[in-house]
Amino acid sequence: MGEQVIDASVAIKWVVKGESFRKKALQLLRDAKLRGTILIGPPLLEYEVESNLQRRVYHGRATLAAADASLNAFYAVGIQILAHPTLVRRAREIARQFNQERVYDSIYAALAEIQGGEFWTADKNFYDAVKSSLLFVKYLPDYQ
Repeated sequence: MGEQVIDASVAIKWVVKGESFRKKALQLLRDAKLRGTILIGPPLLEYEVESNLQRRVYHGRATLAAADASLNAFYAVGIQILAHPTLVRRAREIARQFNQERVYDSIYAALAEIQGGEFWTADKNFYDAVKSSLLFVKYLPDYQ
């Protein structure tokens, strides 16, 4: 069974056509369902997905109907949203350890570390910064 943390860079690929590495993201989702893997994310995940889709509407790259369809598809996946009392503190430590400008990506990594699962991201900059030390952080293009 197990758990996998998914960030918005992966989740958005499930629900928006034309995204790079969309096939890999969809395969990861299918495999998780087949294996009974529980997909999890911090509360930040919902905010980031909502913001990404709203930005597309604002800039005229998506209609309201398309954004709403994408949101419905995202919520239908049923990712469990988890918080933890030490999540933000650990994220801050990770961000500082790896010289990150913001803690957003580190929140996902902290959740994976706390829960003992993998963290899948399509954020190459964050992955490159942590890959040699945080071996549970995985890069979506490497998914097989």
